[in-house]
Amino acid sequence: MFISDRRLLVVGIDHGFSMMKTPHATFENGVEKLGGEATLTNNTLIYQGSYYKVGEGRLPLMQTKTENENYFLLTLAAIAKEMDIYQQQSADVILAVGLPFSRFGKEKDDFYHYLLREDSIQFNYSGKNYEIQIIDVYVFPQCYAAIADKLREYGRENLIVDIGSKTIDVIHTRNYVPVESESTSIPAALIQCMEGIKSNVYQNCNRRVSEDMIQQMILEKDVNIPTDCKVIIRAGLADFAKGMEAKLAELGFDLEMFTVIYAGGGAMLMKKYGTLKGTNIHYLEDIRANAKGYEFLAKQKGKF
Repeated sequence: MFISDRRLLVVGIDHGFSMMKTPHATFENGVEKLGGEATLTNNTLIYQGSYYKVGEGRLPLMQTKTENENYFLLTLAAIAKEMDIYQQQSADVILAVGLPFSRFGKEKDDFYHYLLREDSIQFNYSGKNYEIQIIDVYVFPQCYAAIADKLREYGRENLIVDIGSKTIDVIHTRNYVPVESESTSIPAALIQCMEGIKSNVYQNCNRRVSEDMIQQMILEKDVNIPTDCKVIIRAGLADFAKGMEAKLAELGFDLEMFTVIYAGGGAMLMKKYGTLKGTNIHYLEDIRANAKGYEFLAKQKGKF
């Protein structure tokens, strides 16, 4: 949201372990420092005299997002993409971001201070100059944020299952409020699923498939690979969905007694390969839902 008289931009960003998401953009989270000026300006970030390719490929998995400057550089690219939507190149910025529910209390302060910078920031992204001042950072629980503006559409009690690249967040809401003692994060998700599938394809077909090929099959798009590879990929995705349902049962949730909302990158996977179907099972297929939710919650909190 841009408020012209204050030059204020509230930017919701979902810092994924595979993809970066804003309310209007999605891009890969790769960051590569270049030895000098880039050949092409596309996806090139110039910051503090250094050149980076930002948004191409995927970063190696990290324990936290504050281990190095990579996620801050990705944040600058995300801000630039949102500023382009509002045709701005200078703004005061409030960041609205999130963390997994189970690590929220432990990592919130570190993430806040990691993203908040005292000085004005000048940078160039994809050939355009930007100047920003990050004046505040709001940190929210991911998963809950994805449906925060939609909870009343689903009823008073829900099970929200946000299947991301690295973690699966499970939040039980009662009377529209998370029940913290019955909410958790599972440290295994789509990246682990795809690594297993890639290994099985190589072992059984002596071929290598990429994450993008697997993603395209999740989205039910045509992929020009041999049929035997497709069979193994589908079997791996079905196993993941079955395991997801089994894990939720282990946690004590009877999926036939809840309104279940699958969100995140795995929502499409569960829609196609999940065994439990019914009017109580919903799929929030917008992978930018958390970013939109962060922005929604920030506007509510700050009354912007």
